[in-house]
Amino acid sequence: MKKALPVAALVLLSACEGISVADAYVKADRMTYEAIAPSYRAYVEADENLDEPSKQSRYRLLQTWELRINSNTKNK
Repeated sequence: MKKALPVAALVLLSACEGISVADAYVKADRMTYEAIAPSYRAYVEADENLDEPSKQSRYRLLQTWELRINSNTKNK
C-alpha cells in the first residue's frame, strides 16, 4: 500500500497536463520580458557610457532570456 500511494499520486499529477505551474511561470516570464525588454533595449542603445562589449553583453542577456522563454513554451 505504501508503494502504491506515490505511484497513484504520480499518475494523477501526470494526467493534469493542462494545469502546470511551469506553464504559468513561463507565461508570467514572457509577460515580464515583453514589458521590460523594449525599454531596456532602448536604454542600452542610448547609453553613451556603455562601450560596445558592454552593450553586446546586455543584448545577449535579452536574447538568452527570450530563448529560455521560447524553449519552454509548449506548442499547442
